[in-house]
Order: sequence, then structure tokens, then C-alpha cells
Amino acid sequence: MRVLVFLMLVCLSAPAAVAQVTPERIEGPAVKVGDVWVYNKLNGWSGELEDISVVRVKRMAAEGIFMEATGLDGGNLARIQRTPDFNLVRIELPQITKTTLPHYPNFSFPLWVGKTWKGRVAFGSTDQPDKEVRAELEGRVVGFESVTVPAGTFFALKIELRGPYTAKDTENNWVGRIEDTLWYAPQVRNAVRYEYKDTVGVSLYNHEIHELANYWLVP
Repeated sequence: MRVLVFLMLVCLSAPAAVAQVTPERIEGPAVKVGDVWVYNKLNGWSGELEDISVVRVKRMAAEGIFMEATGLDGGNLARIQRTPDFNLVRIELPQITKTTLPHYPNFSFPLWVGKTWKGRVAFGSTDQPDKEVRAELEGRVVGFESVTVPAGTFFALKIELRGPYTAKDTENNWVGRIEDTLWYAPQVRNAVRYEYKDTVGVSLYNHEIHELANYWLVP
């Protein structure tokens, strides 16, 4: 099961280290129309670069944040909808649409160290109408860490999301577990690193890493 939770992100400003100031509470998200991030997608097993995504905030509305992700050449357009709290709802690709309903609970703003939350999510994809996947996830803010990625070194808030899922289609039923971790940097208005894993049974199935390569933010 592949969850396209982190199709987003690119910046054209120079990378820089960030002063390690620990806020007690982080409001958010503070994204603006025109913000851009670039992410490298890495194979979680080998560390090999598999893809580069450029993500732009296109529109803000009461129902959420609307973004577009492309390759560096502008191809492979994906339209992304997130909640006002920056949680993924929908990804529209040229041939298919993937949904995480009511949303994939990576965030629960405001954030502070030690905060926890729970969320149930149903995954859907128009190319697999008979497949049903449901997860019960729990998020936790672990603390601040210094994280180095291609875009620079950032003092970021580590957030873990864990929980079991159940799945079925016309032929099989199975269970597994989702484990993902992201490092959210308020000064970037997004995550600087994201690692996703899931299992089928007890065997690791998907493992991918996304790292911020560059970004540009609207003042």
C-alpha cells in the first residue's frame, strides 16, 4: 500500500542554518499562495534518489489549502488538497484520484512537545474501486531536533504518526501497520524531512524518504 502523503514541495533561496530557539507552542500552518518547496524522494532501503517534486501553493479557501506538484520540467502534474490544518485530503493525478478521508492526520495545530492526537482515515483510489483500506493512527510531538537536509540545517519539530490498518479487496483481507515521522520547521512553513513506512503483516512493504532540497516563501 503506497500512501502518497508527501507529494508537495521547492525553494530558490540560499540554504542557511537556523538558530536553535525552542518555542513553547507552534501555530499554523502559515503557508501563503506562491510558497514553493522542492523535495527529493529517496528509496528508503538504498538511499537512491528516485524523484524530485516541486510543490506550489495555488489557492487558499475555507475548505482548505490547494497545491500543485510537478517534476522539475513541469510535467507529471498532481493537484493536492489539504485541510486548513495542512492534513492531506486528496491527490488528483492525470489518470487517477487518491483520497485520505476525512484527512491523513499528520498535524494537529497548535503543536507543542508532548501533544498527542488520534485519527481514523480511509484510503481510496479510483484505479482500485474494490480495495478498502482503513487505519487508526495516533500522532505524537516528540521534540525539537537539528536536522540536516540538502536545503540546509534546521531546528525542527519531530512528529510521529503510528497505527494499524486493515485492508481488503475482492480476493484478500490483510492487516499491517503504518509508521511515519516528519520534521516540521516553522521557518520553512513545511516539513524538511519525512519518512514513511508500512507493512503487510509484519514484513516491511513500502519505505520512502522525502528531504527538502530548496524552497521559496512569500514574505
